[in-house]
Amino acid sequence: MPRQIKEQHIVIVEDDLYISQSLNDFFSGRNTVQVFASAEEALAAETGFKDVTVFILDYKLPGKDGIELFKHLRDKFAQAKYILITGEMSYEMAESTRNLGLDALILKPFDFMILEDNIAGLLSAAA
Repeated sequence: MPRQIKEQHIVIVEDDLYISQSLNDFFSGRNTVQVFASAEEALAAETGFKDVTVFILDYKLPGKDGIELFKHLRDKFAQAKYILITGEMSYEMAESTRNLGLDALILKPFDFMILEDNIAGLLSAAA
């Protein structure tokens, strides 16, 4: 049975309205969720990220991509877990994200319960 997360602060940066709203609906109610459609929107709100535990970042975003956003956030929010989601996967991307220190790379489409179980595993490993 997948592990459920609760009482976490999750930031989702995803430009696809269907995916971002679905993730928000799935995680909200038992977690604090903030959703942004671009890296620039998220960066403008980063003063409110003090207690973020998980960032879910889309790779392809308008303007800065998810990797550029991760590079900006990782030192400021080192305690958080970072998950990059993408519709395109390659060996080079997997290598790059691992070398950069992202915690997970997940291919779209994905099952939200499996995503949540992965997040729970990352959080419990950090505890």
